[in-house]
Amino acid sequence: MTSKYFIYFSVVILTGLLGVGCVHHTRGSAQRYDATITTLKRVYKGTVTNKSKRKQHITLAVVKDGHTSSIEIYFDDLTRGIDHAVKGKQVAISCILTNTIPYAKVIRPDITTLAPGINEITVKNVKKMIDAETAYLLFDSRPEWQYIRSHLPTAISLPVCTMEENIDELPKENKGRPLIFYCGGPTCGMSSPASARAARAGYTNIRVMLAGEEGWIHSGYPTYADDDFITRSDRVLIDLRAARNDAVERIPRSVSIPLDTLEDRLDEISKKAPVIVYSDGIQDSMAALSALEKSGFHRISMVEGNFRGWKQRNNPVISGPIKTEINWTRKLGRGEVAPAEFRKAMNGKMDIVILDVRTDEEVVAGKLRRALHIPLNDLAQQRKELPVDKKIFIYSATGARADMASEQLNENGYKTYFLVADVKCRGGHCTIEY
Repeated sequence: MTSKYFIYFSVVILTGLLGVGCVHHTRGSAQRYDATITTLKRVYKGTVTNKSKRKQHITLAVVKDGHTSSIEIYFDDLTRGIDHAVKGKQVAISCILTNTIPYAKVIRPDITTLAPGINEITVKNVKKMIDAETAYLLFDSRPEWQYIRSHLPTAISLPVCTMEENIDELPKENKGRPLIFYCGGPTCGMSSPASARAARAGYTNIRVMLAGEEGWIHSGYPTYADDDFITRSDRVLIDLRAARNDAVERIPRSVSIPLDTLEDRLDEISKKAPVIVYSDGIQDSMAALSALEKSGFHRISMVEGNFRGWKQRNNPVISGPIKTEINWTRKLGRGEVAPAEFRKAMNGKMDIVILDVRTDEEVVAGKLRRALHIPLNDLAQQRKELPVDKKIFIYSATGARADMASEQLNENGYKTYFLVADVKCRGGHCTIEY
């Protein structure tokens, strides 16, 4: 059996074992890309050994291949999360490199410690494995709603919350094959515990791509949206082809924005919207993703195989007058709480329990004054501290962990709702970007 067919066979087995609601797989094989990185970005992880507010730089001790080196990273008033840079603390710092000098954009606690025997794998090496179609299994550890919106080529959805009951069901012949886990980014905190659970189940060749989807996109590589998400969801779908081609045949509910006009129209698109692009070829789609990423869009992906791939999978197409106006409004998903309602609870105007499931390290910078703090990893042991007779609103940094906490508590008789938003706290004040 060739490695290409091994991957497909393994995915089919997983889909049958874990059920429609838990695992999906991409269709078709991986493609090769020659994207050019337009903005050089890097994430450094290590221990803070010094921070100078006067000189505005941080000294970070980084361990690589058993050797420790020091890196000087500069920051300014626009750097987010500077309070996390405390001497002796582990942090992950997202930087941009200008003339090889790193400038910190975002500083977060590093909550990605790997279990003994589990190794990190770089974005570059994951890309090589995908291109070579070697025998591996690539797992997306995030909640399914994040996977269907955007995932790596050949990735399989296996949320960390389902690992305990399902990892033993993998075929025994996979025990020695490479298992690769990833989640949203350097501090998402889902791929590390997922990999540890695989190790406890007897798997020995385990790696974690700590850079996550964020690092993959920053490296200039594409992610795919699931076909069902493209068809049914709340998203902005951009047809990059010439308008005359759109009129002949296009994906339903797509907006015609030819590639040469895209940059002029970026201000019309909400940065909170999931944005999906497609064209007649990989180069145009990659150019669009690069333009979106440089302009600050984070929820970006493309149609797998572009328009031809869409048709080959027997998905619907339409013809007729094209649509050029972008109309997008955020719609709540199942189990979500509206930000306006969350703010009412936050301000004490509702008899609601607010639960913060971020890590202890994240809470150091601050949390909502009214919030009860129980880290997601401790929730199973501490959930009895929560009242069963009251509604509970849950938040995390972006919403992924809040979703998992909500699912776990609902299964145990609680009535919970989770917030999908970027939450940033300083002291007792938190800003919510929806």
